Amino acid sequence: MTSPSQKNQWAELFDAARPLEERTALAFSADGPLARRQTNFTPREGQLAFAQAVAEAIQNKETLLAEAGTGTGKSFAYLVPALLSGSTVVISTAGKPLQDQLFNKDIPALSAALGVNVPTAVLKGRSNYVCPYRLERTESEGLLPERDSYRKLREIKRFAAISATGDRAELPTVPEDDPLWPLVTSTRENCLGKERCEHWENCFVRAAREKALKSQIVVVNHHLFLSSLALKREANGQIDGMLPAADLTVIDEAHQLPGIATDFFGTTFTTWQLESIADEARALGRGHANDGADWDALCHAVQKTARDLVIAARGIGIEPGDRLAVKTIERFEELTEPFGKMLAAFGQLIRAMRANKDRSDDLDALCEYACEVDLEMAKWETLFKRFAHSEGKAEDASEEAADIPLEGFKGFKGFEDTLVSTDSQGDADAAQGATQRAFRFQKDAVQWISAAPSSLRFNNTPLKFADEFRQMREAEGGAWVFTSATLSTAGDFTHFAIETGIPEAKAGTWESPFNYWEQGCFYLPQLPPPTNTIEHAGRVVDAAWPLVCAAKGRTFFLCTSLAAVSKAAEELRALLDHAGNPYPLFVQGDMPKAALIDAFREHGNAILVGSMSFWEGVDVQGEALSLVVIDKLPFAPPDDPVYAARSDALREQGKSPFALMALPEAVTALKQGSGRLIRSETDRGVFMLCDSRVADKAYGRTILKSLPDFFRTRSLEKALEFFRSPQAWHKTIYRQ
Repeated sequence: MTSPSQKNQWAELFDAARPLEERTALAFSADGPLARRQTNFTPREGQLAFAQAVAEAIQNKETLLAEAGTGTGKSFAYLVPALLSGSTVVISTAGKPLQDQLFNKDIPALSAALGVNVPTAVLKGRSNYVCPYRLERTESEGLLPERDSYRKLREIKRFAAISATGDRAELPTVPEDDPLWPLVTSTRENCLGKERCEHWENCFVRAAREKALKSQIVVVNHHLFLSSLALKREANGQIDGMLPAADLTVIDEAHQLPGIATDFFGTTFTTWQLESIADEARALGRGHANDGADWDALCHAVQKTARDLVIAARGIGIEPGDRLAVKTIERFEELTEPFGKMLAAFGQLIRAMRANKDRSDDLDALCEYACEVDLEMAKWETLFKRFAHSEGKAEDASEEAADIPLEGFKGFKGFEDTLVSTDSQGDADAAQGATQRAFRFQKDAVQWISAAPSSLRFNNTPLKFADEFRQMREAEGGAWVFTSATLSTAGDFTHFAIETGIPEAKAGTWESPFNYWEQGCFYLPQLPPPTNTIEHAGRVVDAAWPLVCAAKGRTFFLCTSLAAVSKAAEELRALLDHAGNPYPLFVQGDMPKAALIDAFREHGNAILVGSMSFWEGVDVQGEALSLVVIDKLPFAPPDDPVYAARSDALREQGKSPFALMALPEAVTALKQGSGRLIRSETDRGVFMLCDSRVADKAYGRTILKSLPDFFRTRSLEKALEFFRSPQAWHKTIYRQ
């Protein structure tokens, strides 16, 4: 039963006349609603200070950069003032795990504790929802990827019939990476839309978006959030059908925003896309317009020319795994002819699809998608055409491609087909305008090619997105909070603020409540500098093996490259075989990431070897993880095309790429990697960084200042003692 004093407290919580900061402090107080209704709730000074900073940002419609250490309770810190303020809130996260945690756990728990009933929605990308149309089509066609797919298809059908959301995360019996999911979900490219889909009224995506628009709190991911901002901007601020206008926008896991935004604002196409479109066109053409074109011949031509282009790329030295800026590719001009043939073949296929699109909604949707890819290809044709004016100098071609007049392309192989394919209304002037736009790469971007075993990816990546994002943010208005455990470099937020275009933002750091000094040991072994990846990986395993044995397995080996993962796994297998295989070994690629982590937890004494994808978003609490080994500092490869282009741009401005980009980004990644070790107040373990540059280089001080305040040593014996003696204290501290 609620006492009169408690009733008064509830009234005070939602008294709009009182400052939001005061009401927030009341919620977090020792006798407040959270303490009374949340199990194991303990007031935390850092959490309260962070929450009050959010409250101030809401009241003043300010932008806040908030670095909150692991264990601070940052979700509650921004949710409590948001709920008390009555604000419409959009929360954007990097991945689905945090989305689901916020929607299914944190927001309901806080709403119950505060006694509020707030309409809440979670909104994911199309591919996360069962598509009734594609489910029906897949069932009728019966072309399933695996023998067990028939059983799984029945499960998905039953799920879709009773589910309120259609969210595939609610059906754990069909694994997230199952090849059946792409057949029963939609994408932007193959969605038929309101006008053509007979299942529109039962569409889970439509329902999710409508619910989001009516909700006070909406949880999305970064990519979907950026899409919403872009669409709003294009629609002059009108609601785009996805997200409501927000009083407060929270960017959680904000350290990932720059990478995701760079991809979002860039463009790409692959030869694999063309082959896939051809496969789909062949099936749809045969099924709905068999007399409309020679589909086999048209589709075979696209696939053959796409493969010929891949072969030609191999002929000039572009190998699987390569990431090469166009201006660095020797003999790039030799790709001109095979690219032109591929574009021409694709244009012919689009002509046929356009002529027959009225005979099938699926064919119509595929044609629209193909035209978008075609336009992106046209930009790359610009580069090849430039070679005719630059005598094959890739650098000149890349830099000057946007300056070529459209008229210069007439008569160039594939151009006429491209022009036709862009003319959705049959109007020549409209087609010319669309094509003119297609030929222009965005300013301050790098064009580069990445190669897989059987395909090529053509990428156009902006060097910065700050200006574009700032304009979107200003158009949205309201208060903004960017939060993560890793936003600064030794307390300096400059890098993140410049990258995101918010140099004027307030910034604050709230330390983790964990006692890192007692809970963790930072061990820097005496190893040679990591000049050779393979040799160094072997040395890392040898140096770490005594600690692996002392930890009784329970180890993450986090590597900066797939080559290092392979070598480390090879060396560990040999050592484990010699020791009688006392600990299970899991290696990235053996099974899906989520399954690997689950298996690691279940065994309780396992070793896991993974690359950068395992450096964050992985939460293993308790004794199952007691040792984290990182092979070297995670600096970006200097020959990475995007990194190299951004470095060149900074040098042209008289700035240091290392100080302004390489070091901050490496520190962020390293903080994320080291953060895998201590995930709760009771966790203990050793963090081993196998890179002597931390001690030998001047920038090592900055790196050390950015890491948790572990006990530090270069002595193997002291690191081993950390495992042998849980209460060990060491007076000799390694400081650099």
